[in-house]
Amino acid sequence: MGLKIFIDKYRNQLKAMSPDYDVAFDLSKDEPLEFIDKENVRVSFASIADTHLIDKDSATVNLNNFFEDIKNTDCKIDAVLMAGDLSEYGKIKEYKRFFDVFDKFKNDFKLFVTMGNHDVRFLYGRNQKIIMDKAEEYLDIKTNGKSYYSYDINGYTFIVIGTEKRVLEKAHITREQMDFLDKELARGTKDGKPVFVMCHQAFAETHGLPEVWKTGDMGEQSDDVRAVMEKHKNVYFINGHLHGGVFEKTLEVLNEQKGVYSLSVPGYRKKNNFGFTDCGVGYYCEVYDNKVVFTARKFVEGKRVDVEYGKFEFDLK
Repeated sequence: MGLKIFIDKYRNQLKAMSPDYDVAFDLSKDEPLEFIDKENVRVSFASIADTHLIDKDSATVNLNNFFEDIKNTDCKIDAVLMAGDLSEYGKIKEYKRFFDVFDKFKNDFKLFVTMGNHDVRFLYGRNQKIIMDKAEEYLDIKTNGKSYYSYDINGYTFIVIGTEKRVLEKAHITREQMDFLDKELARGTKDGKPVFVMCHQAFAETHGLPEVWKTGDMGEQSDDVRAVMEKHKNVYFINGHLHGGVFEKTLEVLNEQKGVYSLSVPGYRKKNNFGFTDCGVGYYCEVYDNKVVFTARKFVEGKRVDVEYGKFEFDLK
């Protein structure tokens, strides 16, 4: 397993250096996303990560395709979870491109954003404010200068956490933030409902770490944050950062007894490293009274992804 990951990683990183991911994709409307039971979905969302937006029109087109695709269905998507690395270089014009695209859809979906390492490793203060100000604007909340917040949709709680200082690739999560996470998890899960937590970085030793990426985990507070999550039932953690594609390590079982899981969302703009490596891929989620379902989709082209590890279904505890 370790050797195969090592070989696949560097082979696919070499492929990703080619310019094909800067091609503007055509969006099909012939395969709209479908729910298992659209009449009984309680809340739904689509999640992507690592758009790494650059100052090219192709990047804008491909991001726009994502929003157009989740709108092109009679299955209502309530929210979008964007798991960090909105930008490639942390430039203001890259954020302007991202949010200019979303502004066309802000009346259709709620947007949850968190910061990735590409967003804040060089210009933490400025870019943290840009991203958190947008979270406040789109959700009509106050973050009070923090890098974390929560918001409820249809009675279901979504929690966003993120680094509170500049770190090259990892995150720095304060005790105050962990206390906030604990409190919001207790509130959101008290009636047996699932709660969804998003951060850019993954937990240590999950999703093939450290083999897939030596510096790809959350950092020093990883075990402490995970322990907070595992105090509660029916918690779903969503991260980006690893560019893992759709493969055997996309899903990590953190605590089977309590129903705590982690989903590593593929990178959107560039080819990924393992399994189904196509760019423009993410997952959409259907939440029912008794279960949660995640389904992979190639949003950039509006197509289904019929591959192994492309669908996960969980019974609530």
